[in-house]
Amino acid sequence: MSVFGFYAEVNAGCVCILMLLLYSIKRLPTPQLKYTLFQNLVLWHIVYFISDSFWALVNGGFFPKNTFSVLAVNFSNAILLPVVAYSCFVFAEISTRPEMNRRQIELLQMKLRIPIMVEFFALLFSFLVEPDFWLDDKLEPCDLYYVILSVLPMFYWITVTIRGLARLRNVQNRPNLRTFLTVASYTPGVLIAGGAQVFFSLTTPLFCFWCTFIILFVYLHLQNQLISTDSLTMLNNRNRLHDYLHQPREEKDSFVIMVDVDHFKQINDTYGHAEGDRALILVSQALKKACERLKFSMFLCRYGGDEFLLIAQTDVPDEVVGQIKECLQEEVSKQGGSHSYTIEASMGFARWDGHLESFKESMINADKKMYEDKRF
Repeated sequence: MSVFGFYAEVNAGCVCILMLLLYSIKRLPTPQLKYTLFQNLVLWHIVYFISDSFWALVNGGFFPKNTFSVLAVNFSNAILLPVVAYSCFVFAEISTRPEMNRRQIELLQMKLRIPIMVEFFALLFSFLVEPDFWLDDKLEPCDLYYVILSVLPMFYWITVTIRGLARLRNVQNRPNLRTFLTVASYTPGVLIAGGAQVFFSLTTPLFCFWCTFIILFVYLHLQNQLISTDSLTMLNNRNRLHDYLHQPREEKDSFVIMVDVDHFKQINDTYGHAEGDRALILVSQALKKACERLKFSMFLCRYGGDEFLLIAQTDVPDEVVGQIKECLQEEVSKQGGSHSYTIEASMGFARWDGHLESFKESMINADKKMYEDKRF
């Protein structure tokens, strides 16, 4: 078997793995946008690997090698590779920026598509008008083709990695360190593997190997996030709280803050569970906004039912409570007169020394103060 036949077989194997993964992703029980974007990312990798397999089969003589076939497979690769990089950019950007709204996402996608469209029409026009310009006597692409093949994808990959790592300077993003590093790990391997194939004319599909490996790694990371995320509010759940409490931390006093939605049972009984869910989502949005505004490290989770828990490394817990109340009022005011009930929350806090053994006692004390607040 020729080296090109081996190349195509390896690509076909990676395609089979990713197709099984794609099937699994489609069955994930989550409406989150980032899972849809990850599904698109996997799909475009599959399409590119299929195109790359045809490139190998043409160069290996399995299909007729002529000007048309060589230009067709090289044009396909030159367009699909930026689309693969674009899908990586969009997934990485949105998965590390949960504050983006739909309008911002659509605007970002539109801007990122412009260079791909320009390259598509420019290459198509030049391939049709002057095909001999791109090929030498042996029907091999010229050096300019490989530059064009590489520049736009490298721009997407490098840019999104720099942007993601830069966000780690934000204190609120540090709990998501693993997500940032997982996303950022794609680029170095892609540049090394892809660069080795392009510039050293290697006939081993290193790019395919690396992409499949990192996609599987990201998939496992996303599965772990599903286990640790509340499906309604998209906050951390009690599994994530357990992991957080067992992490090593600085010997620094913190405060445990319990938040409970007032009259939640009445909302459910009077207006239905769908309206109750909407109230919980509104409160969770207020809590996230409060955490973003405060400049110290915080952990936030849905503890259960209509209760939320925060752990704040601060000496001014009253500031946290005040900010939560302010954000909750803002979120409620955004709803206007769309509901005929009041959404309020009671809160209580207690000091925690950071030791696992004392956390339960601190939480009980915070819970007691929360119910005292509810009585007034």
